[in-house]
Amino acid sequence: MKLKEITRKHESPIIGIIGATSPLPDYDGDDAYRLGYELRDIVNKNGSLFTGGVSGVGIDVYKGIVDYCLEHGVDDKFFVLFPDMKFEPLKEYFRLAERTKRGVLRVEKVGANMKERRSYVGAVADLLVLVNGASGTIDEALKGLYLRKPVVCLQNSGGAAEVLSKVQRGEIDISLDIDRNLIKPCDSITEVVNYLLSKGLYNIRGAP
Repeated sequence: MKLKEITRKHESPIIGIIGATSPLPDYDGDDAYRLGYELRDIVNKNGSLFTGGVSGVGIDVYKGIVDYCLEHGVDDKFFVLFPDMKFEPLKEYFRLAERTKRGVLRVEKVGANMKERRSYVGAVADLLVLVNGASGTIDEALKGLYLRKPVVCLQNSGGAAEVLSKVQRGEIDISLDIDRNLIKPCDSITEVVNYLLSKGLYNIRGAP
């Protein structure tokens, strides 16, 4: 019931951006910033964006989203998916949100802790974009794949994005019941954007 409340509240397609809280080598914060900027442009007509409300990739992406909003005078079309516990998302999210047209950070709470919250990321998203990441991010991506949600990997960002890209190409053999065709490795932000547009962003539900 909680998941339906969240998905009904936000415009589809809902794109989740997942990645490391403490990014691993090969990560470029400028790339994550640009990704946020470009994704906000993509969902300008229809769609929503979210991250997990923690530091690292999520903050860099949101900075790009906010700058897009400031330049174009629009709402951020963004929320964070955070556990239902006494802690709140990183304060920087709230400070950034204050600069947007709406001026308020939208926080959706689900799951009792970070580990449990990861089970809901793929369920909320229509598509996941993976940047860098470690074991927790791989867990989020795999849970999304089990639900047949496409996962677009910025493979040159390293970490989980590179690992999942190798799984898609068969370079890493794992005995998991997932459809590797749902994994799309990309070498650049431009390739990520072009791929989403070429697949028809507004028809991505269940699309490989």
